[in-house]
Amino acid sequence: MQHVNERIARLRSSMNLNKIDAIIIPSNDPHQSEYVSDNWKARAYFSGFNGSAGTLVIDSKLAALWTDSRYFLQFEEECRENEVELYKQSIPHAPEHVEWTISRMHSHSRLGIDFRLFSAEQVHALNLLTEPKKIEIVDASAVVDESWQNKPLPIFEPIIDYKTEFSGASRKQKIEIIHEMLHQNLSDYTLVSNLDDIAWLLNIRSNDADFTPLVTAYLIVGKESTILFLHENRVSEELLTEFNKNKIEVRGYDEIEKSIGKLSQVGIFEIDPSSLNYACFKSIQGKMNLNKSIVTDLKSIKNTTEIEHEKQAMLKDGVALTQFLMWFESYIPTHTISEYDLGKKLESFRMKQEYYQGESFAAIVGYKGNGAIIHYTAPENGSATISNDGILLIDSGAQYLNGTTDITRTFWLGGKPSNKIKASYTAVLKGFIDLQMLKFPVGTKGMQLDAFARQHLWAIGKDYGHGTGHGIGQYGMVHEPGQGFATTSATKRGSAPHLPNQFTTIEPGHYVEGEFGIRIENVVLSKLEENNFISFEALTLCPIETTLINLNELTTDQINWINAYHIKVKNTLFPLLSKEEKSWLKEKCQSI
Repeated sequence: MQHVNERIARLRSSMNLNKIDAIIIPSNDPHQSEYVSDNWKARAYFSGFNGSAGTLVIDSKLAALWTDSRYFLQFEEECRENEVELYKQSIPHAPEHVEWTISRMHSHSRLGIDFRLFSAEQVHALNLLTEPKKIEIVDASAVVDESWQNKPLPIFEPIIDYKTEFSGASRKQKIEIIHEMLHQNLSDYTLVSNLDDIAWLLNIRSNDADFTPLVTAYLIVGKESTILFLHENRVSEELLTEFNKNKIEVRGYDEIEKSIGKLSQVGIFEIDPSSLNYACFKSIQGKMNLNKSIVTDLKSIKNTTEIEHEKQAMLKDGVALTQFLMWFESYIPTHTISEYDLGKKLESFRMKQEYYQGESFAAIVGYKGNGAIIHYTAPENGSATISNDGILLIDSGAQYLNGTTDITRTFWLGGKPSNKIKASYTAVLKGFIDLQMLKFPVGTKGMQLDAFARQHLWAIGKDYGHGTGHGIGQYGMVHEPGQGFATTSATKRGSAPHLPNQFTTIEPGHYVEGEFGIRIENVVLSKLEENNFISFEALTLCPIETTLINLNELTTDQINWINAYHIKVKNTLFPLLSKEEKSWLKEKCQSI
């Protein structure tokens, strides 16, 4: 991996020429996206680390990659032969690297960041921390771009008009809601930069980054008109006609800062400082109202059409998973298969389903010890060979034109499971069930709920180093802000309230390095009950492995939940299955 070291040396040389003492390179793009196109993967380019979360800090003496426990093993695999050192975050997504970086810098030195990749809120926090040492924060976007040899060009596909038969509301109806909220907030414009918010609000989709059907764009919604900023030649004449009907003007993507500057001189902008990048923020010339994104909260509450289509997507996914697992069970006793090829085989079954558009994230197929690498991606060459013994974790999902799926199951392939594995699996399963059975008041936050999934692992001195769940879109982002379950309110998943009609995953786990990984995951729908309480309805349709359960450790309520869930899986999928598939599923859904 000398090549990575050469890249770092080239970047340091440019930093020296521009009098930059340290530089921070995050993982996101100008829209704070999780999955980004190749032309924004600077952190991966200069570190060699390809995990989806992490921050690279480079100064004259050290290259440090900060990430959380989901990626520790992956880092060791990918960066073992280059100079980048791992710094372990104790809290996922927390900016622990910032104070560390500043502590290494001298007074009156210069800290470089790409203003496009840091939110206004993040830069404000940086200013507070750097001020005591009079450290200057400078835009290092040119330094990074110039040091990146053969930087990939962005690739853009045509934009599709996402029909109201799937979205349940027209773009006109959604924009009118924004107009009402602007009036209430005494604002003239709202600036929308999150790609999933734009896709939802305008009912548009594309494939600008892996796994997410989103459009790279900015959006300004004003009381009189709406302006969409995107790269040229992406809008068909038919869609442009529809935009014109709704007073939506299309401008070039790079015109955003100039347009902000002009409009902000005559009207008040409403912006979300936690998501709007600092380059755009600096362009605002006049007054502004700082609020949480208007669109994000609206998007998280699904309408009846979105809910019904998500259920239909889960039905398609359930059929594909049934067919895949039935094939795998018959294949593995007499054959072996690589982790990579098994993931591709699963994808082949999903591809047969109507409306299939692709994976919602890179499938995690972890055999034995590889299952402990929480965000493991099996390489095409050199992935582990799966045989008919031991434990296997598969975390996968799909994008269908009418919904997004995400499911994890842990399987026992043969041999006698150890007491250690069964104890961990049972504790994970009990937490998985308890959180799904829970009823709680509307507005309860994710941090308040997270412990219900961990309590049985805690009771045996175990835990896991990731959140318990995240929001999920409807033909959108597989990790959709903001609600979820997390151990801290420092993240949106921990601080956001749970409300009726949201899609959220529940996915506790446990991992032992070099031995095994266990995770079980369903997507659930939050439903309003009496007295303003919420309950969860499981939308995922796939049997749960029962071989690894210590049955005597389950309560009657937990056993009843499993049996009721399996009845639901069986009854819902049966009409779409062949005779042989029904027989197989019936056996997997037997009462325990």
